[in-house]
Amino acid sequence: MIATRTVGGPQLRIDDRADSSGDELQRICGDIADLSAEGSLADFDLATLLTQVPAPLTAINLDACRVVYHHQTAVVLIELEATVLAVRAAALAYRQAERGISDAFGGLLDYFGYVTGRVIAISLPVLIPIALAVAAPIYLGMKFLDVTGLDDVVAKHFGIDLAQTKAAAKEAFVALVFENSDVSGAVIEHVLPGIVVGFMGLPPTVLATEGDHALWPHDSSSMTAWILGGANMFGLLLPSDVEVWRAKGITPADDEPPRDLEDLYGREADRHRGADSGQVRIEEITSPDGTTRYIVYVPATTDWSPDAGQNTTDLTTNVQAMAGNDTVMAEMVRQAIAEANIATDAEVMLVGYSQGGITAGSLAADPAFLADVNVTALVTVGAPISDFPVDEGIDVLSIEHEQDLVPDLDGNENPVEDHWSTITVDYDPEQLRRAPNLKGRTDAELDELFASAGAAHSSAAYSASIGLMLAAGHAGLNRFTAKNSGFFTGDLKETRDYQGKRKRT
Repeated sequence: MIATRTVGGPQLRIDDRADSSGDELQRICGDIADLSAEGSLADFDLATLLTQVPAPLTAINLDACRVVYHHQTAVVLIELEATVLAVRAAALAYRQAERGISDAFGGLLDYFGYVTGRVIAISLPVLIPIALAVAAPIYLGMKFLDVTGLDDVVAKHFGIDLAQTKAAAKEAFVALVFENSDVSGAVIEHVLPGIVVGFMGLPPTVLATEGDHALWPHDSSSMTAWILGGANMFGLLLPSDVEVWRAKGITPADDEPPRDLEDLYGREADRHRGADSGQVRIEEITSPDGTTRYIVYVPATTDWSPDAGQNTTDLTTNVQAMAGNDTVMAEMVRQAIAEANIATDAEVMLVGYSQGGITAGSLAADPAFLADVNVTALVTVGAPISDFPVDEGIDVLSIEHEQDLVPDLDGNENPVEDHWSTITVDYDPEQLRRAPNLKGRTDAELDELFASAGAAHSSAAYSASIGLMLAAGHAGLNRFTAKNSGFFTGDLKETRDYQGKRKRT
């Protein structure tokens, strides 16, 4: 059984349970208070008072019992009210403690980064000569061995393959970063901005700044904006306009709506797999009652060059989106939806993997976009979207591998909300090799598929995880499919594919 952890969605947390218990106790208190009030009024009923005249001793005993009853009722009410206050206080304390632990931990990492930056700045006059003295001979020696062919001699006589050693070291570093993705995300969110601020000599208090500005780095988004600004000075990662047109699909259109989330994700992965530049696909689905819904698939990265060419699914789109800027892919989705003539009241599901998830998440948090497009569901896979305030009316399902660095690039966990469910899967290649969609693959093919240290982010690995979860009847996947069943049933009326390219102005 593949190991998963689900947070958010229509489920109760500890503080939510405390709040609901407090509400129930408050209701009971109200019922008891109403009964007590009715009893007190009944004490003064004329018929009851007249029956006491013939039997005064019985009446006195009855009055004594009434006094005891009202006294004990009052005591019970006071105790229950005190319990209600205690339960609500516990829920509040839990929230504050959880927030406090997070803030305190983040503050410590900020300060650690700041101190490191100050140490680097102060030690720079000493570090530079030492670095040159150590690194220059090593670099020149490696180059000399490579050019002269002596590296082959070293490998033959000493058994040291320098190229293989270098590749192994790089792979080990990537594995370390990915396998400890939560730590890597915290470093990106706190330590790196702290180092920059400390190196610049700014006061550490600026790291506590709220907001999206990039006057100085204080979180992952502003750090990305700083990197983007520096790259732009060298003509890299530059923004541009986009030209969009109706195109022949990378893969043929399907005959029916997606049958489940594995099928849905497979169609999403096909929007970029093997392509120079990804495509946006829009499926129009008609339910038996005549209701029309649309699924919009947003492609992932296909080009990692920092030089923005014509490709819309490139590194520039990634960095621009992570910096909180508009992107050519977001505009491509807007134009595709406009060209498809999607009615403003028609339900729309956005689906995106990696860069596609970033784009879809940013659009689901854009009030201007949502004013024209009725997005009711969002599916993201392996995408860092925690910084996007996705509208509460959108049912969100995020799927992430625990050992995938990419969803942690924003340095935060996804919000734990009723409308937002995040399923974190423990990436286990041995388990994934048994996934239904990988049957028929040879051992050699499977070894190659999961050999890379960054394989936890591969679309094939995510497809295998989703397949295993579905086979095990994962409650989170079943809940999402049931709630959004209109996108998985009916007739697939039409499929439209859109291609785009950057254009210079």
